Amino acid sequence: MIIGIDGRALTGRFTGDRTYWLNLIRAHAGAEEPDYQYIVYTRLPMLEDPGILSPRITFRTIPATNDRIWTLATFPRALRQDGVDLAHTQYTTPLRTPCPIITTVHDISFRLYPEWFPKRHRMLLNWSVPGAMRRAARVITDSMSSRRDILRIYRLSERHVTAIPLAAPPDMGPVDPNLARRRVAESYGLDGPYIISVGVLQPRKNLPMLIEAYARARHGAGLSHKLVLAGKRGWAYDEIAVQIARLRVSADVLITDYVADGDLPALYSAADMMAFPSLYEGFGLPPLEAMACGAPTIVSDAPAMPEVVADGALVLPVMDSAAWADGLSLLASSESARRDFAEAGRARANQFSWATTARETRRIYSEVLSGQMSRAEAVSPP
Repeated sequence: MIIGIDGRALTGRFTGDRTYWLNLIRAHAGAEEPDYQYIVYTRLPMLEDPGILSPRITFRTIPATNDRIWTLATFPRALRQDGVDLAHTQYTTPLRTPCPIITTVHDISFRLYPEWFPKRHRMLLNWSVPGAMRRAARVITDSMSSRRDILRIYRLSERHVTAIPLAAPPDMGPVDPNLARRRVAESYGLDGPYIISVGVLQPRKNLPMLIEAYARARHGAGLSHKLVLAGKRGWAYDEIAVQIARLRVSADVLITDYVADGDLPALYSAADMMAFPSLYEGFGLPPLEAMACGAPTIVSDAPAMPEVVADGALVLPVMDSAAWADGLSLLASSESARRDFAEAGRARANQFSWATTARETRRIYSEVLSGQMSRAEAVSPP
């Protein structure tokens, strides 16, 4: 059987969509089951070698003028020419395909919280994603929380949507503390204790609240740590910059911009803690990455954080800056608390693996290919 993967995210911005494909394809390549061959299609050549060497994986660049033409015509034509048995996309699907199609929708925050998205981006997602989910033979999402949202908003049948958890990448693990501190000192100028938060700097990440909590702890409780915001500057970044200046912590907050995947294990391992106060996530990989590296982790109680971290992290009310200030101060001042959360976090992170994610994804491939569910079953009756 041949599986065709819409791999355009591999050539685009460094986002969670790219991380998903890289780890899923690598896990497929390393699986023992020999039943499937994979063709990964891209519109543009990949600038970075994904390092996937397997006789099961073929990469094909199929040029097109733009993404719309690629989705509507170029990709379906390539699927037909290559005799693909099943296609797998993220978020969008062609209007017509020569084979069944599965789509992964990590979350529907664009529908639940439209104020977090630029108007054009929001309109595009609201126009394309609902139809894509209904056209698909199955929808995969990352968590039970995200699955409940999709079922509630779009009235798809329960059998149509499956939650398959993600995992930290296999190379995301503890780095020797001395080596980690030396690396971050050389690369980022961090030569003292710090708190790290990882993710695109955008409204959903709730960073103004974190900065307020950090300022409370620094000015009120004598917190000596730096705050490191590791991620690209996204939409509405100005609100973050204004908050930093208003609370007089400009000298204490480091914004790294984009951080290469290879730098993250050292950044997590050298940090005294990781803070992730997001307002909403379909899954939330950064906390799991930090936990895998042994960084004591604090997350918000917003979906789907408690589901992912369980008892492996400190969970705090999403908008309670006083509680977050206390949490930051607690982990900063208590070595035993840091040790306890580091151990609990590693244990929790070890419960997830990309091998399991890929195996569960192949189970969905098999169900669709064996005809266990038709598209007519996708939509629940009114």
